[in-house]
Amino acid sequence: GKSSLLNRLTGSERAIVSDVAGTTQDVIDQPVTRNQVDYMFLDTAGMRRQAKVGRGLEEMMVGRSLKAVKRADVCLLVIDATEGVSDQEGRLAQYISDSGRACVVVVNKWDAVRSKDDQLQRTWREQLQSKLRTIGWAQQIFVSAKTGLKAATVFSAVDAAAQAHRKRVSTSVMNEVLEDAVRWQRPPATSSGRRGTILYCAQVSTQPPTIVIFCNDPKLFGQSYRRYLEAQFRQALGFAGTPICFLFRTRRDR
Repeated sequence: GKSSLLNRLTGSERAIVSDVAGTTQDVIDQPVTRNQVDYMFLDTAGMRRQAKVGRGLEEMMVGRSLKAVKRADVCLLVIDATEGVSDQEGRLAQYISDSGRACVVVVNKWDAVRSKDDQLQRTWREQLQSKLRTIGWAQQIFVSAKTGLKAATVFSAVDAAAQAHRKRVSTSVMNEVLEDAVRWQRPPATSSGRRGTILYCAQVSTQPPTIVIFCNDPKLFGQSYRRYLEAQFRQALGFAGTPICFLFRTRRDR
């Protein structure tokens, strides 16, 4: 379905389309200009579960596909609506997040799904959130490369994700959000009574947005509280479509 989607988006027959899995064996670069904006789409080979990947050509194809993730600003994780979400998509989602890339989840072949209604789409969204938790921040769109159903929304979704990926917020605004978050929920204390203390924060880079939080001891902030802070930053500042990297540092590391 990825090659069909590329052809739909580019308005050409650049990629070979076939019902046979594995037709695409290398990364295909295709430039597109839409509304005076230049895009470069990378059509990659499909990636099966590692246990099923043989050595030789297929192993090389998978390696090139993973390298394409590093080249991209925004990854389109394309899912076949007739097959559902597999564990492999979950692993790819993790790889995209770990690579610090923005992402849009594209559910393709939506035209082939019977009895489509709002409830079915809500069920799909819940399933995507459950199985692709590492990119729960990614926008989800339902399209059909075959009929063109909502295919154009890919461009707006990519634009929004790229903008969030490059977003920079002033230090003063960052600290207002941080102060409100800590005021609503203080960091938990250890069994010995030690409690984490947050001093201030600052965004140090983009692509992905990276925020350094200065505190008394990074070890006092567990994953639960870190996820809470991320949720507060997303709620207040957006960042939909991109991972956020949080770095906890002691003040002396400034």
